[in-house]
Amino acid sequence: MFRAATAADADAVADLLTESWRQSYAALLPADLLRDRLPALHRAFWREHFAAPRPGIVLLAEDDDGLRGFCATWLDGSEAYVDNLHLRPGLRGGGLGRALLGRAVAAVGAPRVALTIIDGNDGALRFYERLGGVAAQPHDAVLHGAPTRYRRIAWDDARVLLRACGVSVVE
Repeated sequence: MFRAATAADADAVADLLTESWRQSYAALLPADLLRDRLPALHRAFWREHFAAPRPGIVLLAEDDDGLRGFCATWLDGSEAYVDNLHLRPGLRGGGLGRALLGRAVAAVGAPRVALTIIDGNDGALRFYERLGGVAAQPHDAVLHGAPTRYRRIAWDDARVLLRACGVSVVE
């Protein structure tokens, strides 16, 4: 089942995000950040977001066992910016991420799409490239005080991504 998140979902979203980061970024981010600081940082972020939401959607995928994944996509001018796409560990590869991504981008309704990944997250890079995303060169950044490198991935035409995600596109 898919539904838009509400303020009551803030901690569940934060906890899933932390769990996903710990799995996905263990080799890419400092251990103390992943182990000690992330839970509070993520809970504060999502509580603040739901107190004053940005234009866009936080789309949840749930089943009888709870939250399976989420996709947060903001409207940024004429671009749908995918800020987060995370699944409960162990659920990758079954089509849930593609379904969440397509539905969230469609809900925002922008003509272009972009997102940023941490450089070195090769699984994410392959996933987005399979969906037609074009990766830019990595650039230096700081994430929660930790030097890191990001890579922007973009779709100049959102319909390319929507089709790849199995979302009907009206021409």
